[in-house]
Amino acid sequence: GMALLIDVTDMVDAEAENYNEGNPWAVGPRRYIAGYLLVFCSVQAFDGVVGSVLSKVIPTALATGTLNSGLLATVLGTFGRACGDVYITSVGYVDLRQILNLLFVPSFMILVSNLALILCNYDSLTA
Repeated sequence: GMALLIDVTDMVDAEAENYNEGNPWAVGPRRYIAGYLLVFCSVQAFDGVVGSVLSKVIPTALATGTLNSGLLATVLGTFGRACGDVYITSVGYVDLRQILNLLFVPSFMILVSNLALILCNYDSLTA
């Protein structure tokens, strides 16, 4: 899904007034909606999996009281969303035309590196 949101035509300098309109490699409305829908559904599904795994590995000492693991996960999630909002805003100030690539190329690289780390450490993760 994330690969659908990377606009390769914006990585090539074109001096056209209509940018990359009509180019089959450009991210148009349909490709953007399909890619964003896939990314959103994947993130939401993964959030449920992470919450389930987190509930099984948290020590019982952190599962009681007011400052428990649920509060910690909520606070860290809110902090992560705030950092993401600041990043999106700063990218919008850098270059509004390149906003898709400035958002999704780094995200795609992080995704690929995380998958590589998982593959390298798969045996220790499943033990």
